[in-house]
Amino acid sequence: MNILIIDNNVDKHSWGAENLVRFARKASGATITVRRGPSDDLPHFQDAVNKYDRLVMSGSRTSCLEQFPWVDKLEALTRAFVQADKPVLGVCYGHQILARALGGRDIVRKGARPEFGWTKIEQTEKSPLFEGLPKAFYSYSSHFEEVARLAPGFIHLGKSADCALQAVQLKGKRVFGIQFHPEKNLAEAEEIFRERRAKGGGAELLGLKEGKKLFDPQVGETIFANFYQC
Repeated sequence: MNILIIDNNVDKHSWGAENLVRFARKASGATITVRRGPSDDLPHFQDAVNKYDRLVMSGSRTSCLEQFPWVDKLEALTRAFVQADKPVLGVCYGHQILARALGGRDIVRKGARPEFGWTKIEQTEKSPLFEGLPKAFYSYSSHFEEVARLAPGFIHLGKSADCALQAVQLKGKRVFGIQFHPEKNLAEAEEIFRERRAKGGGAELLGLKEGKKLFDPQVGETIFANFYQC
């Protein structure tokens, strides 16, 4: 299985999308390639479709409301994988790019309330991506912006208190978008909490003191295992 991970991170300490790579390594027979979106290091979409079996797109501090040449290329890459009927998973910014690529640029917006911290995700529809998980589970979230409505052909998989479209799937396809971050572990989340509190934040952080109780490593393990097996 040849897996293409698009690293959209703009913070240098996150370059390489190691937390996504960590889960990809667990896939049977996986060969993993990481390419950098913001560095304009994206393969031509037709070459990528011919070479890779699955596409995973990471989160980013890049605003989904902004437009850059590399974003145009990422949207074209996304559409090519979907048209080739290959599995796609967009995480946070990747979820927003998936929606933009298939539903237009006006499909994303600034959320009424940002979500940072441990977020309760409620399943609204059964999906192979969430098979084995309870109807409600917690995962880490970190976003100001969100997908405003379903792109054509998508079904609604999950919501939270402050974000209606936490998870979606293109009907009948192995194409998924999730706004939350199941790849983040407890240590990574708590480091982000420390950084935000050091900058004067903290009051808005969800589950600030409840991470040890709310974090369940099986959430990430299950979601990524399901994606790489679908």
